[in-house]
Amino acid sequence: MQLFDSHAHLLDEKFTADFDEVMTNVNDHMALVMNVGCNLDDCRRTVRLAEQYDKIYAAVALHPNDANDFTDDLWQEICTLAAHDKVKAIGETGLDYYWDDAAPDVQKVLFIKHIDLARTLNKPLIIHDRDAHQDTIDLLKNQKAETIGGVFHSFSGSWEMAKIVLKMNFYISLSGPVTFKNANKLLEVAQNVPLDRLLIETDCPYMTPVPHRGKRNEPMYVRHIAEKIAELRGISPEEVAQATYENGKRLYRI
Repeated sequence: MQLFDSHAHLLDEKFTADFDEVMTNVNDHMALVMNVGCNLDDCRRTVRLAEQYDKIYAAVALHPNDANDFTDDLWQEICTLAAHDKVKAIGETGLDYYWDDAAPDVQKVLFIKHIDLARTLNKPLIIHDRDAHQDTIDLLKNQKAETIGGVFHSFSGSWEMAKIVLKMNFYISLSGPVTFKNANKLLEVAQNVPLDRLLIETDCPYMTPVPHRGKRNEPMYVRHIAEKIAELRGISPEEVAQATYENGKRLYRI
């Protein structure tokens, strides 16, 4: 299968002990991987990783949970990294109300900076939205982000929300939770999102899909997400993999 893991964190410390083995698995089982940076050091290393491996592309941003770390100098370096040829998206950026690491108003200011950067560079957004659905939608609408587009990564909303997201020129990306037994609203999303607007991801090392739930996640496990979506839609896993591969290449202009 042509598998594109559209959101990974391969530089997480959970990969340190066996990084070479994980990258061998990427080379053997994956077509492409989008690796996502979340702080300045992570973004620097993400760009270097993308330079080193043909199958790896990069996204850079300051994660909303790290919004209090913002400085002008830090932001200037993020902007410089974002202009790199192998950086294909700005993210992950957005709002996270699950944790209280940064106040909502601080997160919103940073989110707007990322939207402006994406517009300046003509690169899509990777949206992080955790327990902040309405504020995320409202801010994107107010900033006219439909002119930029992008993807809601590890989508956790309802089908009603997904329809709004799709109208705003964003893709929907599904991760491990769509394979969980209690994922009722995600099952509806997986069944109904137009196949040409769907991405799949691991968000590794987190969100590990069944049958590996409880273990560390890695890019090659994205096949289980493709298989689950295929089962729900009554099509082959190869068809899901091919469609999401083509969608990812189109979104990220690869």
